[in-house]
Amino acid sequence: MHAKNLRMNHDYMSLVHCRDKAWGQHALTRIGSIFVATTAVGISVPGNWWMFCVAAMSIGWGLEGTFYRWLSDKIDHPERLDPNELPRIKQLTIRAIVVLVALYATPFLALAFAPHPGPSLGLIFACGSLLVICGQHVLDRKMVYWTLPIITVAVILCAVRLADGWVGYLLGFLAFLLCVNTVVLTGASVKSSEDLIEAQGQALRLADELDERVVQRTKELEEAVQVAEEANRAKSRFLATMSHELRTPLNAVIGYAEMVGEDVRSGDLGSTKADLEKIRNAARHLLGLINEVLDISKMEANEQVCRPTHFDVRLVAQEALDAIIPLAAASQTQCALEIAETLEPFAFNDEGKLRQCLLNLLSNAAKFTSNGTIKLTCRTSGPKREYIAFEVSDSGVGIAEEDLPRIFLPFFQSDTSLTRSVEGTGLGLAISHKLSHLMGGDLLVTSRVGIGSTFILTIARQFPEPGETAASPPAVPVVD
Repeated sequence: MHAKNLRMNHDYMSLVHCRDKAWGQHALTRIGSIFVATTAVGISVPGNWWMFCVAAMSIGWGLEGTFYRWLSDKIDHPERLDPNELPRIKQLTIRAIVVLVALYATPFLALAFAPHPGPSLGLIFACGSLLVICGQHVLDRKMVYWTLPIITVAVILCAVRLADGWVGYLLGFLAFLLCVNTVVLTGASVKSSEDLIEAQGQALRLADELDERVVQRTKELEEAVQVAEEANRAKSRFLATMSHELRTPLNAVIGYAEMVGEDVRSGDLGSTKADLEKIRNAARHLLGLINEVLDISKMEANEQVCRPTHFDVRLVAQEALDAIIPLAAASQTQCALEIAETLEPFAFNDEGKLRQCLLNLLSNAAKFTSNGTIKLTCRTSGPKREYIAFEVSDSGVGIAEEDLPRIFLPFFQSDTSLTRSVEGTGLGLAISHKLSHLMGGDLLVTSRVGIGSTFILTIARQFPEPGETAASPPAVPVVD
């Protein structure tokens, strides 16, 4: 992350561009030009002027190589570079270039005083240096004012020496105008370099944003695939379970119907009444299974609506508990109802859906509790008592921690052996969870294997009339 941020730093990218241009793209050309210039001076200019050129160029090469290695060590290891150090490195680079330009340009200035063709060679080499300044001295807008003076003097003096009288002065003035144009062109080069760096920084930012979006979308797709695969496995398990659940009562209906038919044909109607009762019970059980499947289908299609009416909360709770007492008694489980004194008796919500949720929760508690207790507690909830909480706690087998996040998913069933031995579609909790939201509340669960489970169903005490906005249910019900 540090390297990415550093690549978008303007000073850092300016240093990289300068290094690549001065010591990368044009290094061989510049060194070749220096060698040619020194050779030309040695061949064509009388005297020992060439020795002065060789000394200046040799010192310049040594300093240039040393500084290049230092700068490259800094910018080629961004993980070790402090961004706060970049302005100092930039200023040191500008000073180093100024010193190198002074070293390389001093022989051109000296050639103005050398015998002919020294001034001509000095003017040619100095003009070549102006071209280098235009394209490479772009670290800062004021950089050219530090690197140009010695070359400007060399250009003017060499131009003046090429002719006598007013012609020499005219050539000197033209040389001065050339240097002024160099300043203008360098400013344009600095602006172009800054625009290029800004464009590259923008491209890097867009590339990073694109990478982040790709990573995020890939993660979302992976999660969606996992959810789809889990849903597919859950539906497969559901179909396997439902095939048994539907077949059992249907076989009972067919079997007892055949027995009734045989009794009718034989004229012995003594056991017909009992057989018909068994047929009716099996048919009701089968109808209940089918209704659960139809209910979850309607909810997934958003076809369920809340139809609020005024009803007595205590009466609904008592009737729901009474309905599961026979099932609980068969497993020697005690049932209890506790109603808070502060609970207002009447509510305005969907009584039928509340009854269905309570029956689902209490039936589950009875199925998975043996020789234990089931307790239904009714109380108000929320900071303004705008919700009613129904807490169903049992001392049953409990739910594994890894199954809790998926317990309200449609078609999900726990893999415990006891769960597999109990009849049911596994849709009761999913239906109750969706119905709780439909009634303006929520359904939460806490559980520990071997200790028991607690389901807390909250509903809005006053369901909003059409056009009103329902309040958000509390994440954790507030107890009076």
